[in-house]
Formats: sequence, structure tokens, C-alpha cells
Amino acid sequence: MRSTEERIAAVKRRSKEMERKKQIRRGRIVGISSVAACLISIVGLSFAMPGIMAGMENGAYTYVGAAASIFDGGGGFGYALIGLLAFALGVSVTILSYHIQLRSRRNRENAEESDD
Repeated sequence: MRSTEERIAAVKRRSKEMERKKQIRRGRIVGISSVAACLISIVGLSFAMPGIMAGMENGAYTYVGAAASIFDGGGGFGYALIGLLAFALGVSVTILSYHIQLRSRRNRENAEESDD
């Protein structure tokens, strides 16, 4: 027969295990969603590029160094597009770094609790 303390400890262990499984499941969902979003954006851009290239004048750029000139056709639109993409990349990296920091902090706390 278990004592009350043993039963409480068993419940806490099961609770931690269930929470860990839930976090793993959430992590997988986020990972799969981000991969799907990246693939969708790559495929979307690959379908959009022929239209962009067709809208350019022949000989608008003649060497590889001018490849970014495809954004110059619409005046300030290209600069705004590049600025928005750079901002989105910065936000994504910041959010990723924050989540990595939270996860490592949580793992350290769990390790300290397990040692006790």
C-alpha cells in the first residue's frame, strides 16, 4: 500500500510526463507548419518569377550582379518589398531565439527539479 506522499509523487511524475509529451507534440506541429509555410512560399515565388521576368524589358540587366534589379521596375515598390521581407526575417529570427531561450530555461528548471 502506498502512502499519501508516494501517491502525490506518482501523480506529479505522471503530470510532468504528460506535459512533456504535450510539448513534444506542439513542437512537432510547429516544425511541420513552418516547413509547410516555407515550401508554400518557395512554390508561390517560383510561380511568380516568370511573370516578373516577362514584365521586364529585354536586356534590363545583362550580368548577374544586376539580378536584384527585377525589383526596380516598379519604382519604390521594390525597396518597400525588400524592406518588408527584411523586417519579417528579423521578426522570425527574434521569435525563434526567444523560443529557444525559453526552452533551454525550461529544460534547466526540469533538470534541477529532477535532481531534488
